[in-house]
Amino acid sequence: MSDTRAGDRAAFFLLGAAIGAAAALLMAPASGAHSRRRLRRKGDEVADYLIDTGKELVDKCEDLYERSEEVLEDATHELSGKYRALHEYSRQLLDEAETILRRTKSAAIGR
Repeated sequence: MSDTRAGDRAAFFLLGAAIGAAAALLMAPASGAHSRRRLRRKGDEVADYLIDTGKELVDKCEDLYERSEEVLEDATHELSGKYRALHEYSRQLLDEAETILRRTKSAAIGR
């Protein structure tokens, strides 16, 4: 929960910094045309940065998805093996219990 709040704070800080930078450029002593060109250039740089970062995020998500498939497959295989082993062990215990019951029954009848 604190990670979300920290992320929100960072986002608001960056938004405030961007607004402050834009206001500073608009109020700078440079001409309006020059300021607009600078704003447009900075806007293009920010857009390019966001697009590149978004592409990197998509690539990382795809890698994570592929790795999660591998992990899930490994876990499924491991659990399946353990289930088979448990099933076999349970079958052995049941066979032993049946043998003990037959012997006990035979001993009781033989008395």
